[in-house]
Amino acid sequence: MGFLGVITFVLLATLLRGRSAFRKWPWRIVAGGLLLQAAFLFLLKPEGAAYRLTGKFFQLLGESAAAGGRSVFGSVDIRMYFALNCLCTIIMISAFMGVLYYFGIPQKVISCIAKVFRKLFEIEGAAAFAAACSIFFGVGVTVSILTPYIPKMSRRTLMILLVSSLATISFALMPLLSSMGISSGDLVLASFMSAPSAVIYAVLLCPDEEESREEGEIKADLLAGRGIAESFAKGALTGLKLAVSVIAMLIAISAAIYFINRLLVSPKAFFPNYPEISLQGLFGYLGLPFAFLMGVPSSECGEIGYVLGCKVVLNEIVAYQELLKIAGSLSPKTIRIATFACCGFANFGTVSILFGLVSPLLESEKLEDFSKLLMRALLAAVLASFTTAALASLS
Repeated sequence: MGFLGVITFVLLATLLRGRSAFRKWPWRIVAGGLLLQAAFLFLLKPEGAAYRLTGKFFQLLGESAAAGGRSVFGSVDIRMYFALNCLCTIIMISAFMGVLYYFGIPQKVISCIAKVFRKLFEIEGAAAFAAACSIFFGVGVTVSILTPYIPKMSRRTLMILLVSSLATISFALMPLLSSMGISSGDLVLASFMSAPSAVIYAVLLCPDEEESREEGEIKADLLAGRGIAESFAKGALTGLKLAVSVIAMLIAISAAIYFINRLLVSPKAFFPNYPEISLQGLFGYLGLPFAFLMGVPSSECGEIGYVLGCKVVLNEIVAYQELLKIAGSLSPKTIRIATFACCGFANFGTVSILFGLVSPLLESEKLEDFSKLLMRALLAAVLASFTTAALASLS
């Protein structure tokens, strides 16, 4: 079923291209992207050494964050309290990344991946760099690094930046999700696989081939300081801002869910036969056919449909929390598919953040088109994540 899902998702994106649906269809990008995803899937098998080492590495990071939390909060186990776990883990990971940035390690890795993307897909340098950078960093860091280049980007390059930012997940969140019980190996693999998938759907849903006006070499030195200590501190402060944003968003979303659910069931006080309506049920119906196409057994599609709805309408952390609540009644294969499908920032909240970050950098005549591009980018990112999950179901 996963193979049928991939074909369906690609066909759906092709039909949404409009009048140019099958004209100049980017067969090279689609074929190359799917093959690259398959290569990532082959290299990081669940039974392989790389997969196991990845799991142990993120487990060590989680334990280190817990040790840092105990130095401040005493003997409290931070993993029992989501806010503390989020705060300590993201701060520690960001500080760690700051030191790596000082030694130039992430820059070299991103540059190598960008070169592969540029040669394989024949896309602009900024587009290839955006797709590679999004594998490791969140929306804010990726956009900040590319800020000088955004005003000169072609429509297609801007679309690739948007979709890749939404379809992948930050490495800073992976230890947090791993401490919750999500497979870190699957998270890393999903982020790598979704980058080429994002390029596929960005090009399919934005067939414009305007020449790019970007110039110069792209340098990613945002987190680097003048020394190890400064880089460590700069990364920690960046992580603090991110952690506070995540906690604030989750509080607001949880409150909104409770409020909406109470409104949905309020007529029951006057009409005893009124059905039990909730966001859970509505999202379940919305995501059910997509879950089925990704290879989820029909008996479990309703539960996974709700998880997918939470991911798009709310965010990935809420989706994983809901997945863990029902994990005992799901098969291991279904849990893995859902893990891949939810690994990304494709939700309405992140779209709003992207608009706030990118719109001030664009000329006024481009803003209206950019607003339309954002919603297409959200759809493309969702399809990119779903394609990644469908391919993972075949392994």
